[in-house]
Amino acid sequence: MNVTQNDQTPLPALTLVDKVIESKYQILEELGRGSFGYLFLGQSLRDNSFVAIKALCKSGLNRSQLELQRLEVSIQTSLDHSHLLALHETCEDQDHLFMIMDLCDQGDLFDYRMHNKLHEDQVVSVFVQILDAVRYMHDHHIYHRDLKLENILLATSDEDDSFHLDVKVGDFGLATRERFHQETGCGSVGYLAPEHFNGINPVMDAAASDVWSLGILLIAMLFGRQPWQEANPQSDATFQAFQRNPRILKQELFPSLSMATYRFLVSVLVQHPSDRPIDIEELKQQFLGIDHLLVRSEEDDDDDDENETWPVAIPTTGVVPKAYDLVDSAIFSCNTDESWSDLVDEEEALLIEQCSKSSTLDKEEQEIFVHEEEIWWLQ
Repeated sequence: MNVTQNDQTPLPALTLVDKVIESKYQILEELGRGSFGYLFLGQSLRDNSFVAIKALCKSGLNRSQLELQRLEVSIQTSLDHSHLLALHETCEDQDHLFMIMDLCDQGDLFDYRMHNKLHEDQVVSVFVQILDAVRYMHDHHIYHRDLKLENILLATSDEDDSFHLDVKVGDFGLATRERFHQETGCGSVGYLAPEHFNGINPVMDAAASDVWSLGILLIAMLFGRQPWQEANPQSDATFQAFQRNPRILKQELFPSLSMATYRFLVSVLVQHPSDRPIDIEELKQQFLGIDHLLVRSEEDDDDDDENETWPVAIPTTGVVPKAYDLVDSAIFSCNTDESWSDLVDEEEALLIEQCSKSSTLDKEEQEIFVHEEEIWWLQ
């Protein structure tokens, strides 16, 4: 992809293309943009390896916004785990802070799930890698607060196995070192726990919120959709029904769930945060104890198709209505409809457009969803 000046490419991004940063990295092309910066494909001048370069704009920001940038850098720098996106170094000039990160060449899990079938073994492998990453974060008193398909990046595996997906959890723009806080609605609406909507809990538990998001994320991996638009009984009839009777998760919403998977999910999707299990290692062992994620019969065991989840059109995580005091991770659109690894092509754009046109949501509900790809990279 060659970046050329057009109506979708602002001049500041063009001025950064071909820029050499501290004689170490060269910016090659723009991959995406957000309200405070850009994401670029870059190349190391030392070994010619490719990297992702996140350029955060410093000019025009107030002290609080600059502090948030520094916090994101501080948190990501402190993390050292094979399933967390590595921040190799930062560089600065007068106008930008450059974050040099791993290039995840297989895109994000949202894209992958839209276009590919997932075998149960893949779901197990990916979810366990995510659990390992979250456990590491929580053990180091860091809480992600925005776990979702779009923030799970995929890289080429070192294993000689195209079936295996190497996971990197990314986007630490909403991460915090404070487990207990008063910021309601910090995250993406479809993955938010109910306490962010009900106004009952004056203090949020970031660890418990992450656990809730993990449950929604597992459902999204298995079925290509979230169980409800938002965990708000005042505005979402499906969640209200689940709140009254959790059995509808299997009886009505996802009948193909195995009983073991159903029990695991309802143990995670508990309304009161104090009742949710927050020991991620214990959750992992419970999950690994599940024989089959989906229902199987003796006849089905010989049919591989019965054990696979198939690609569907997944609505992106929602933009929170202004009526709520919610903070969502940044949404940006990429020039030429291309994303992290150029996965968004014309066919996907057409698919998303068709999904939008065929939606049966009423006007109020449509405000919750954005029918174009959401990518987390830039705040």
